[in-house]
Amino acid sequence: MDIDDIFKRPPLPKGSTKRKFEHPIPDFSAEAAAKAIKLDNGGADKGKGRAVTIEDGSGDEDEDEGGEFAPGGDADYFEEEDPEGRFFGGGLNDVQKQVLNIMDSGNETDPADLTPQSVKKQLLTFEKAINKNRDQRTRYSNDPEKRVDSWSFVDSEFALVESLNGLLLLASKPAIAYPLLLELSTPSSLADLLSHENQDVVIAVIEALEEWTDEEVLEVEEDEDEDADDQRREAMKGLVAGLMEAGVIELIVSGLERFNEEDESERAGVFHALGLIENLLSLTPDIATSLFSPKSPFIKYLLARLGADKLGPDFDQNRFYAGELLAILLGLPVDGVREGRRRLAEGGAVDGLLKVLSAYRRKDPSSADEIEFMENIFDLLCSALSEEAVKAAFLEGEGIELMCLMLKEKKLSRTRAIKTLDYALQGPAGIPLCEKFVEMLGLKTLFSAFMGKNAGKKAKGAITTHEDNEHVLSIVSSLLTSLASDSPSRLRLLAKFVEADYEKVDRLLELREDVEARVSVAGKDAAELEMDEDELYLEKLDKGLFSLQLIDYIVGWLCMEDDGVRDHIRMLLSRKDQSFSDVIRVLKEYRENVGDASLVPAADDGDAPDAAEEQRVILGHLISYLEGIDV
Repeated sequence: MDIDDIFKRPPLPKGSTKRKFEHPIPDFSAEAAAKAIKLDNGGADKGKGRAVTIEDGSGDEDEDEGGEFAPGGDADYFEEEDPEGRFFGGGLNDVQKQVLNIMDSGNETDPADLTPQSVKKQLLTFEKAINKNRDQRTRYSNDPEKRVDSWSFVDSEFALVESLNGLLLLASKPAIAYPLLLELSTPSSLADLLSHENQDVVIAVIEALEEWTDEEVLEVEEDEDEDADDQRREAMKGLVAGLMEAGVIELIVSGLERFNEEDESERAGVFHALGLIENLLSLTPDIATSLFSPKSPFIKYLLARLGADKLGPDFDQNRFYAGELLAILLGLPVDGVREGRRRLAEGGAVDGLLKVLSAYRRKDPSSADEIEFMENIFDLLCSALSEEAVKAAFLEGEGIELMCLMLKEKKLSRTRAIKTLDYALQGPAGIPLCEKFVEMLGLKTLFSAFMGKNAGKKAKGAITTHEDNEHVLSIVSSLLTSLASDSPSRLRLLAKFVEADYEKVDRLLELREDVEARVSVAGKDAAELEMDEDELYLEKLDKGLFSLQLIDYIVGWLCMEDDGVRDHIRMLLSRKDQSFSDVIRVLKEYRENVGDASLVPAADDGDAPDAAEEQRVILGHLISYLEGIDV
């Protein structure tokens, strides 16, 4: 008998809004039922005991409810004759029967009864359970096989796990319990248990820590005063600091490889470990810095878990969670995040991510969780593409080709592929990717999305939101910025705006009218709310100002490049009682705010200062040209 099997139990339910571990659904298929019947029949022929039938029941099963199932609680009382001894004692030895009796007699503590005295008593009992278990493990350190036959050893393991489970209730009174946890050095004790030989003890520690650090603990209760809320937040802040000082995050990360996900309880342990890390990142984002370090195996573990797609649906929960956590990590504005993103350029990580996404080229995700997983992979790739090394790996791994294929398929991945291309083509490091995009005939599918074809048919990949349009405009802007003058690629791009009687120019000005109307609403709101200049600018950005800036940036380039397009744009503007002066005004505001990370939404490019300065120079030339033709 394996000592670990004694303590297997389902995870305790939580009230969190975060991801929750879902246990595999039992197989009730006809095939599984037939197999079970076959096994039952096979065993019946071998035993000599009397077969139990439905008539064996007394029909009054509830008469003895609440009483002992046998005199003295002895499982051997109703022992059947069994000459071969296969069913002797009901299949339980003395140690197992005592464990079951303890489990049946367990009492639950009411959270309302928690007081400083009861919490301290509970924590001291927990420390005693640790010491007793340590003594028992030391006693049998040279003969582990005798552990399972020793009642004192089994009792110490069980008592430790139950003591840890009892600590879950402390989350209901953080202001009372958390300071006492620090006072009695409980975080250090828990950190030591994270290296325990029994994985059930490790899982129980992780579940307790996850429960304590859940953001729901900080939710304001009804009729609660502000002081109570402040006390709870201070208690949480102190607990997190204590856990960090005890090295809990490092121990959790290093222990992930110890879990065997073939075992359901250990698979749940991985899920709760990832949940604990997410809690800590939410409460203290700066801890991500240590996870980005090359010495930390966390990013490597997450990437490996993302690539494990052949394990079956029961394992997908942890795979999906790994994708979400990596997307959160790479999107945090903390020290070391660029180093973490650059790590994706090493060891074929970008190739691995592209392989994961390639599964959604011709088919859509089969569930809401899988849709979220796909979006998380696209998001973390977009975050990483702000680094030049990742762009190079993306190009080498044929990422541009895959995104172009997704554009053609018109599946759910289509709009996400457009967003990814937007990030990939930005900046000086995106120049070779721009050329590759045109080479792979990406212009045709891009402008199909730009023109809104199939949108009326509610196609899954249709460009239907302002954000989607903004990504398309940003791609065109990057192409105009990066493609060399008079190069075949640039000429092909410009030809797209001339063909079909300037239909794409018409579409561009149509988008301009729509976005300008939304932005003008922000100006009216600002007058009513008495916003300052920065607040007004942010409000305009929220209404779509960045899209308007991209449109006028494209308009400026097209006017410089082609006289026919210039005259057509002038005519379209005049129909709305506008002129190039309106375009100039937008471009000047754009130039003033380029590079201001607090105001302008832009990728976190490693060469951001140089790229911003180059952008200002280009805008200056466009403004000068438009002023010269604005008559």
